[in-house]
Amino acid sequence: MTIITGMTPNGQITIPRSTMKLLGLKAGCEVSIEIVNGSVVLKKIDEMVESKEDSLIFKAG
Repeated sequence: MTIITGMTPNGQITIPRSTMKLLGLKAGCEVSIEIVNGSVVLKKIDEMVESKEDSLIFKAG
């Protein structure tokens, strides 16, 4: 599925409601943003886990 949306001058992008519903996103959800081979991958953060280095690692679903 491809959806076209715009970007504000501040770099903010609106995620369409249909996409939010499909991904189970709600206002206030945390997401991870990855760049993979020139594409942006957005994933909902499901949980936080502690690493051995005492820093938080986010587990994306």
